[in-house]
Amino acid sequence: MKQLSTAILLLCCFSLVACSSKSKIVATDPGNAGIARLAKSDINEVIEHHQRAAMRDLKELMVKLYRRNPEGRHDEKRRAIEASVDLVFATPHDKYYPQWRSMKPTDIVRIALDETYQGTDRVLPFIVGLRMMIMASYDNHTEFYYLTSINEQKLYNSARNIEISAWLLAENRDINGQLLLMSDSVEGEQRNLSYQRLIGRLIATQDNLAEIISNKTGRLIKTVVVKAASLMFLPI
Repeated sequence: MKQLSTAILLLCCFSLVACSSKSKIVATDPGNAGIARLAKSDINEVIEHHQRAAMRDLKELMVKLYRRNPEGRHDEKRRAIEASVDLVFATPHDKYYPQWRSMKPTDIVRIALDETYQGTDRVLPFIVGLRMMIMASYDNHTEFYYLTSINEQKLYNSARNIEISAWLLAENRDINGQLLLMSDSVEGEQRNLSYQRLIGRLIATQDNLAEIISNKTGRLIKTVVVKAASLMFLPI
């Protein structure tokens, strides 16, 4: 009887999840999970913690990039930077912008740092592409339960793709030799490593979770060395 009651309770939890997860933006904080938390294991909550951390750092990165590159922001005349970023992250990650609907997330990142890109706002595609790519490494889930699984290789690959994105951000320039997007300090400025630390946290979050999942499942991660000469994004 106790097992039957438990099964019924879990079924109710999964039903609630099915109704609520469709509009989720990011994994729910455990303190706000309510009855659905009964359908989560410890590892599920660990996964959700890492997803929230990744999205929080990505949001902070977007704010910092807009402050460093204020010109050309797509909604500059309508709202402040913080409000602009809040609006982006209040929208589900899979609600593609029409102009990028047919593109892979990593291709969106790449066009943001391509000198031939015709848009004025490079920060938006850079962050939108990264956000879609990171969420894809969680199989686009925003809630995790006993029957939900994610792949450690996708998490690992996403960390390497963030490394490649960081290299493109730091190196790609226009025909005049000017950086396409300013981030860390350039010659003559006071040294600023806050962008490196923030991106480093993003990489560490994905790598840490990949290792946790690998240890949990017993599956090995195929490691690669990212070479600046090729800079080929890995599949997610």
